[in-house]
Amino acid sequence: MGAAQTLVLTYHSIPVSLSGAPGPTSTPVETFRMQMDQLAEAGYAAMTLQDFVDWRAGRLPAGRRVLITFDDAFMDFAETAQPILKRHGFASIVFVPTGKLGSPEAWLGADAPARALMSWDQVAALAEDGVEFGSHSVTHADLTAISPEERRREIVESGDELARRLGKPVRSFAAPYGHVNAQVLAELSERYDLAFGTRFDRPHPDDNPLDVPRIEMHYFREQPRWRDFLEGGQTYFQARRLLRSVRETAMRLRGRSPAYG
Repeated sequence: MGAAQTLVLTYHSIPVSLSGAPGPTSTPVETFRMQMDQLAEAGYAAMTLQDFVDWRAGRLPAGRRVLITFDDAFMDFAETAQPILKRHGFASIVFVPTGKLGSPEAWLGADAPARALMSWDQVAALAEDGVEFGSHSVTHADLTAISPEERRREIVESGDELARRLGKPVRSFAAPYGHVNAQVLAELSERYDLAFGTRFDRPHPDDNPLDVPRIEMHYFREQPRWRDFLEGGQTYFQARRLLRSVRETAMRLRGRSPAYG
């Protein structure tokens, strides 16, 4: 029961307003507010990274828990997401591409117009306010498509710089696009306790700690579906999980990658 009631969620951008149709990495603030309200009403408690480590080790009693993660460190996390999280007393982890802070996004799959990332000063202020930070590489690179030297810099230096600037250990990583291979996983294991991917599933205590699955919240923008899932409904979740797997397999066979980051 404890495992079945634990969730890891993925968000990216939480804009105040959207121009045109929202993409998979932009969640309108009204939708995000609804999702957080429903989590609170359903009795879910937000975990810190250490809470999640303890849950994996069986050191937490059964209960409804959620780890809320954000990739890319967009400016709107500070402006719109964090005030809503604080209202509920929810912890969160933000994965940072350290070499891109203070600039607009500029990587494969970026939106047009480009969205702004937070500055180092904003990251430091949020860390003082209790927000946790993990690495999302230095340049938001595809770690499976660069040289061994570049890969090591992206993995190691990003975490080291975050730790140095924030004065706190950095124990977690999220690979851009969810792209990993044996070499990436081996290097992650030397630097981080946990790494989070894009596999669409609930977490389980016996998951590979370097490939923890997450639920992309793009798929739960309708309140009835989200509420049903939080109360144990599986039909939509399982259908979406299957469709996501089929889509990603087809894209890989065509030599393309999903634009999640």
